[in-house]
Amino acid sequence: MGSNMAENHPVGFRWPMKARERGATIIHVDPRFTRTSAAANLYVPIRSGSDIAFLGGLINYVLTHDRWFKEYVLAYTNASSIINDQYVDAEDNGGIFSGYDPRSGSYDNASWAYAGRLERDETLQHPRCVFQILKRHYARYTPEMVEEVCGTPQALFLQVAEVLAKNSGRERTSAICYAVGWTQQSYGAQIIRAAAILQLLLGNMGRPGGGIMALRGHASIQGSTDVPTLFDLLPGYLPHPAVFKGDDTLEKYMRESAVRGGYWSNLPKFMVSLLKAWLAPG
Repeated sequence: MGSNMAENHPVGFRWPMKARERGATIIHVDPRFTRTSAAANLYVPIRSGSDIAFLGGLINYVLTHDRWFKEYVLAYTNASSIINDQYVDAEDNGGIFSGYDPRSGSYDNASWAYAGRLERDETLQHPRCVFQILKRHYARYTPEMVEEVCGTPQALFLQVAEVLAKNSGRERTSAICYAVGWTQQSYGAQIIRAAAILQLLLGNMGRPGGGIMALRGHASIQGSTDVPTLFDLLPGYLPHPAVFKGDDTLEKYMRESAVRGGYWSNLPKFMVSLLKAWLAPG
């Protein structure tokens, strides 16, 4: 979805072709019939911009037909975590989640926090556990809604849902490949997050043959990793030293820019490595 892999990533498309030769099913969901569509086992037309409704329908199908991978979901997701009692579903609040400020048009997500770090319900029956909140939210994404919003015939949508569910679980995995057809939308992050939710429910994350894969042309398209293209970042997402912040020495820059705890506490090491790569002789 969100990609034309055969034409825009032809070197990478070699591997889906090899997988198809070995019995894999390739599904292409796209507004246009392209070379990728022609090479797929199943082409599924969709209206431009309606991807999130299609994914929502798949999530609802997996939940309502009990096709989710229970042991995986309990062990590797936050499905059993309980959200605090200040949280209110959009369904119970006129279509608006708790924390909405009509003056700024934005959300304060403090009410969306966990009730406690260790408050869980392993039965997944608590009305405020993440799993039940997810079920309530996606219940609206019926096959009828998918057909109305996406223009995809119900029978074709249900075929996709069944193929994906059948090829996921304890013994099998499925992957979702996307490109800038997803990312370059105003709600691109929500589309990709929906795909991640779907794959987590099916047990397809972090396992061979699974995941959601961003098809990219070069490293820098992701922002500023190998060849920095953002004015305020050095390679590796290192913040640029700035005099107005008081970064008048390397030592002060590394001390002030490092974040206590976690990955970015290693910023001084990253900076030293970058300087050695730039300046160290031969």
